[in-house]
Amino acid sequence: MNSSLDPLAEALGRWRVSPPVDADFRQAVWRRVGQRTSQTWPGYLRSHATAWSLVTLVALGAAAFSGSALARARVRADRDAMVVNYLVDLDPRVQAVLKH
Repeated sequence: MNSSLDPLAEALGRWRVSPPVDADFRQAVWRRVGQRTSQTWPGYLRSHATAWSLVTLVALGAAAFSGSALARARVRADRDAMVVNYLVDLDPRVQAVLKH
């Protein structure tokens, strides 16, 4: 494709941005930075208590669910191993079938 015939390339080539000059821009930025640094850790926690409570509840719920699923899988595996051992103890001929 020939880029010299591309209307988008021509439009972008002619496009110029000239934002208005703001003499107070630098002072406004430093004023906002100063406001952020004046906030203390307890103040931050108080202002974001709902969000952090939600994050904590989600993390605890995920940990509880995954721990429960892991425990159920472990119990199932142990139960299957006990069944195999019990059947092998009852009839040694079953061992050849179960070990495959």
